[in-house]
Amino acid sequence: MREELLAYLWKTQKLRKGQLKTTSGEKVIIVKPGQENTHAGPDFFNAHIQINETLWVGNVELHVKSSDWFRHRHQEDKNYDNVVLHVVWSDDMPVFDASQQPMPTLRLADYAPKNFVNKYIKWLAQDNKWILCADKLHKLPQFVRKHFWEHLYVERLMEKTALFQSWLSLTQNNWETVFFVALAKGFGLKQNGMAFAQTALSIPWKVILKNVEKVEVLEALLMGQSGLFDVHLENEYFRKQQKTYAYLKHKFSLTLPSESAKFFRLRPTNFPTIRLAQLAWLLHQKPKILMLVQKAKTIEEWYDVLDAKTSSFWETHYHFDTPSKKRTNRLTKSFRQLLLLNTVFPFLFHYYNYLGDKRKERVLDWVRQLPAEKNAYVSKFNALGCPVEDALESQACIQLKNTYCAPRRCLKCAYGHKLLNL
Repeated sequence: MREELLAYLWKTQKLRKGQLKTTSGEKVIIVKPGQENTHAGPDFFNAHIQINETLWVGNVELHVKSSDWFRHRHQEDKNYDNVVLHVVWSDDMPVFDASQQPMPTLRLADYAPKNFVNKYIKWLAQDNKWILCADKLHKLPQFVRKHFWEHLYVERLMEKTALFQSWLSLTQNNWETVFFVALAKGFGLKQNGMAFAQTALSIPWKVILKNVEKVEVLEALLMGQSGLFDVHLENEYFRKQQKTYAYLKHKFSLTLPSESAKFFRLRPTNFPTIRLAQLAWLLHQKPKILMLVQKAKTIEEWYDVLDAKTSSFWETHYHFDTPSKKRTNRLTKSFRQLLLLNTVFPFLFHYYNYLGDKRKERVLDWVRQLPAEKNAYVSKFNALGCPVEDALESQACIQLKNTYCAPRRCLKCAYGHKLLNL
């Protein structure tokens, strides 16, 4: 049994009514089941529950076993003092409220429709499937898919922008600084994203602006704060940059972040040296990059804003001490698409949402203008007859798989709920 099913039964009130009783035999009438809580605290707020002749207004907590109350340490949390009904599947232990009175407990196993429960249990028992609805997903109407894709994308956006909010708090609501940090994280991709973000947070934006005239100085600043000079090399350019960084670190009283950039299992084009050199070039060429991002109106204009390459040294090196064949390390179109998808558009969504600006809705339209990503998630959903047609939908299918399918939260999923036909 899963708590997800208990929440669904309680929210939808798919129970045998007219005969509900607590485990101690008191008559129960559910006037209002309450509002579901998706954050920490009791599962349902502001429920109206009549027990015998008394109407109680308060919270409802759900557990598979009543002993979970103690396993989750709710007896030590004042947020649970106003729980008026404990709803469980199995009542294996008495629970007491804050005044040490027995907690009114409703055992759902006595009132849940058996065919409903059996269908759900059988659904979860399926094995050897990438997702539980793999053989039925293609039956979904297109309008159901399209609507839920957008819901999933916004959900994923909100998760991404939670970081922006924390950075705003750290920087006294300095949006230019936060965009710089977000951009750095984007350049670092999955492997070095958080390390690059820490690097950006460790350098005040005013320090960046004071040093934008020389791209090599910006390189030294970014690479030094990313820990790339913490080695001994005889390379002339390395020693020059190391010396420049030492001067900047002392001048601006910089402190190294806890995480350093890594080369491990990266292709040369994604080495931190190359990505930081490209970021330095972008800031050198466009120090007012946030203003340019905000002024852009088309995908092509954003591509132009994000156009960057490296200084000449990095045209013949991937490492400081290892020469390579000369090439122009310009940001590819596919990498700029990633920056738009993972940095620019989430940032604009959060910024417009913060301002209460209706333009945040346009972000969804902009994302739909980008092609779908090429990854295992997209390939799998396409193969299952659920076509992924643009970047919004490719982001949505990642959210669907990781947030709903993998933990088997089918009752919270519009697709699962429709296909279960409960």
